[in-house]
Amino acid sequence: MSQLVEDCLRIILAELNNDLNSLYSCILVNRFWCIVGVQILWKNSYEFLNHNYMRKHHKSIRNYETLQFSKFCDTIICLLPTSSKQLLIENDVISPSTHFLYKPLFNYISFFSEISTSLIGDMGLALIMEVNNSLRYQEKYEMLEQELYKLFISNCKDITYFCWSTSLPLHQYPGALTLFSQLHTFGIECNQNLISEKLFVIAKICQSIENLKIWNCDRNIPGLIEFIDNQKNLQSLYLHCKCHEMKCTQLIEAIERKAIRLRLIILRGVLLSPKLFLSLINLEYLKVKVESNLYSKQSVQELQKYLSICSFPKLQYLKVQYLPPHGICKLIENSHENIKEISIWDDLMVNDSVYTKVIINNCPNIESLKINIQLKNLVIIKEIFLNCRKLRKLSLHLYNCGDDDDVRVITCNEVLNVLLNYSPETFEEFSFNDEWYFSGKGLQNFFEGWRGRKPIKFVTLFDDDCYHFTRRHINILKKYCYEGVIDKETRYLYGVK
Repeated sequence: MSQLVEDCLRIILAELNNDLNSLYSCILVNRFWCIVGVQILWKNSYEFLNHNYMRKHHKSIRNYETLQFSKFCDTIICLLPTSSKQLLIENDVISPSTHFLYKPLFNYISFFSEISTSLIGDMGLALIMEVNNSLRYQEKYEMLEQELYKLFISNCKDITYFCWSTSLPLHQYPGALTLFSQLHTFGIECNQNLISEKLFVIAKICQSIENLKIWNCDRNIPGLIEFIDNQKNLQSLYLHCKCHEMKCTQLIEAIERKAIRLRLIILRGVLLSPKLFLSLINLEYLKVKVESNLYSKQSVQELQKYLSICSFPKLQYLKVQYLPPHGICKLIENSHENIKEISIWDDLMVNDSVYTKVIINNCPNIESLKINIQLKNLVIIKEIFLNCRKLRKLSLHLYNCGDDDDVRVITCNEVLNVLLNYSPETFEEFSFNDEWYFSGKGLQNFFEGWRGRKPIKFVTLFDDDCYHFTRRHINILKKYCYEGVIDKETRYLYGVK
């Protein structure tokens, strides 16, 4: 019975993992609540601390400069073994402090779900009193980094994600075999610190990775290729490259050998061999962001050739930036009408009508659509709603609006009427950029017409002053947000939140 109570409490408190103040209040209820709550509080403590700080404070002040982060660092330093603390004090990495003499109530870091390289970097900036990037700073940082990694690897038993971005021999530290053998999500930073030989060792220990993230890859790294080949159940790949022309033939071939199992692919700055698409029969999620000048005429023709004969029967999520228009259309056409979410950004600014037509004809099950669109093509929004009856979210980035504001107001108001009269009952979110221009009356009529339906998330995708949104517009938003017509959970609402 006591275990059931603990499980229920854990589920309840887990709902507060983004509400630090409420979770902290629950921890103060009694010892039992404290034990359960502290584990949740510290699971992603650094990420939450960083995110919460950036939301509330000016970005020119860094997280590591705050008193809150200083206390966070002190707690972690307190958990270091005496020998590690003594080493760091003797080498003037940290200052002797009575704060370090008290043993914390819990081994807080044992609750971590991630060993964050950013946390270690921020701790170095907060603790080491040397000029950043100086030789003296680097010497002290390497010592601090070593002791922190030893602490984390030996104590963190529930790690779900680890990113390798250091030259330290992490595989030799106590607890490394257990930690790396149980990992399912792994990140590799291909910086100058990455030593291929260490990855050969890790490849023998760590063979159950399902989600692999690779940053800044610009060359063939034998240890990395071995690591990929050794994975038995790789399902998700994130690949980021620093240079446009990725001359990593062996790495690409290693990825292609795993293609048939891949369900998710995110590519940034690189497009793999077009023939890879032939093997992606189980792909569910594809995100590609590459610069448009990456393509030669020959590469575009080759991509179109392979996409025209590929089939993506399980593809549900498609997010692309700067991919050739014909390629995007082929991806959608060959998805067997299963796509639920599409996000397209096209810098050519001439293909929106092509995309919307192929979506109308091939995506009856789409639930979320994000696209840039010209003012003159907004008339097609009605047809999208008539053919895509499961659409719940629509984000339109307007451009090429011309100089006639009267025409723009009439057209934008008409889109509000289309949302009101043709969107399905399940529709819940409309997002737009600062090129949209609604009249005050048109905005008010829309919200009055929406009254009684599920509150709408009316997302304004702009932060700075927008002359199209006057004080009257802001007052209208405030009124209908207060009255519950606009969803109070709307993440961006100009002039309101």
